[in-house]
Amino acid sequence: MAVVVKNNHAIVQEYMRVSDLYRRTGREHCQTLGCENHSVPVELAPSAYAKFGTTAKGDPRFQCKACKSTFSIGSATRRHKKTDKTGTILRGLLNKMPFSRLCEVGDVSFKHINARIDFLDKQCRAFAAEREERLPECFRGRSPVFSTDVQTFLINWPVKSRRGTIPMLHTATVHKGSQFVVAATMDYDPDVDPRELQERMEEIGDFAKPRSMREHGRLWAYDEYLDSVKRELHGVFSKEDLAAGGDLMLPGRGSRVRADAAMYAHLMLVRRKIGNEFRRANFCIDADAGFAQALCALAVDDIKAGRVNVAEVSFLKGLSNDKRMDYAQKGRELLQDALTSLHNEIEEVRDEFPRVSDLAALTVLDLRFQFGWGPSALRGNQLAKSVYRWPYHSKAEPEKTIRLLTDRGDMDWDSLARFMVRASNHPVDAYFNLARRRVAGFERGIPTASNQARIWHAYSFYNPETAPKVANILRFYHNYMLPRGKGVDAQTPAMRLGLAKGVVYERDLFQFTRHPRPAPTGPRWPKPVFRHQEISERQPSAAPEDAW
Repeated sequence: MAVVVKNNHAIVQEYMRVSDLYRRTGREHCQTLGCENHSVPVELAPSAYAKFGTTAKGDPRFQCKACKSTFSIGSATRRHKKTDKTGTILRGLLNKMPFSRLCEVGDVSFKHINARIDFLDKQCRAFAAEREERLPECFRGRSPVFSTDVQTFLINWPVKSRRGTIPMLHTATVHKGSQFVVAATMDYDPDVDPRELQERMEEIGDFAKPRSMREHGRLWAYDEYLDSVKRELHGVFSKEDLAAGGDLMLPGRGSRVRADAAMYAHLMLVRRKIGNEFRRANFCIDADAGFAQALCALAVDDIKAGRVNVAEVSFLKGLSNDKRMDYAQKGRELLQDALTSLHNEIEEVRDEFPRVSDLAALTVLDLRFQFGWGPSALRGNQLAKSVYRWPYHSKAEPEKTIRLLTDRGDMDWDSLARFMVRASNHPVDAYFNLARRRVAGFERGIPTASNQARIWHAYSFYNPETAPKVANILRFYHNYMLPRGKGVDAQTPAMRLGLAKGVVYERDLFQFTRHPRPAPTGPRWPKPVFRHQEISERQPSAAPEDAW
């Protein structure tokens, strides 16, 4: 079995970047680029700032002791014009309106829309960061199930009169039951210029080293990414097209993150956000995504302690709706027949394990039939090497198979059966489907008969910086502002989880302002890696202690 060495340096850098996006940081820091206090909040380093009076409206003003510049903390919308258009832009953006239609409906310009997307992205991050500090309490003493998968968004790449696309990976982890999206990240860093990175890597000889040993192994270098795109788009662009494109600006602005670094960083972020107060965390990973082995490597101690289960879940994809309905009907018939014919055996299992449901008791019988009666290491090896075929098909997951990687043979039959019953990737698949249907820029391309059935990506974004911002806005809207259900029972995922008492209204989001809290007395977080550090000779900070 081949062993692939990963670049820990790159993984830590990416984890710290995505983790910083989910922290309680806002506008309360020095705004001067290049200043040593830039992006260092007042609450984390109060000695770096001095109080400098108030504004005419009474907002507190601070002065940076390093560069002597001043900034104030007040209403998030205090400098906005056309404030009545912000809600229209938010609703239109998340109801599949392309930018051109938003300009027409809202009577605004493209510049105004992009400015409001930046504003909404910052507000969503600040609001969610404050609320989700209580997320570990929601899982205290529980055994939550999380689904993790990755989908591809395509960003338009203009070259002469033709159009190619650049893929960007959107990774999400969703809590089953509440449908709360714990984390959603993308493999893109807007703060690092690929040409500067290329020059720096050439200076220090990074290209002569294996990628696992590179100092700057987190991001794609310009030449390497260009070669990769040329290979992928060989049938779309000729050499003349590529040459005529001049500075191709791949992926346009910023840099793409290496897939393995983005994968590990996402899982480490999820671990930090859910905390350590759960009884047992169960992770269901899509078998095609390759996340399961990464999670097992990161969670070794918790897996040995029986606090984390990891399973690869796969099912038959690409079926029509009619085929899915047929599978669901067969699954219902098989389940009803089994419950009727094995009624006595089910009752015996429920006498042995009083807390299991009829479906879990039926699963115990099926597992014992396949793997014998006693818990053993052999059962764990068989479940890890082969798959358990779930016999009762559903419309969402026909022909589902489950490969449990973390059963060491010591799981009780009822615990194993309950895990098999709950194992599913449907929560994250449903969220990905919502992203496709809600955001025009995330929709799949349209094949046209007049263009030899080639795919036309009419509404894909042309600026790659827009994709992660809109993905973050969608995550917040789904978690806090989009109730599901009927009548008085309609609740948002945050309400089901206990993070919110009601729907978060637009006015609450737009006017949200976080004032600095007293400086913490405990150990501080490591300083994040920003652009000026990425291309410098500074050594990376150590990983936070609460990572896997």
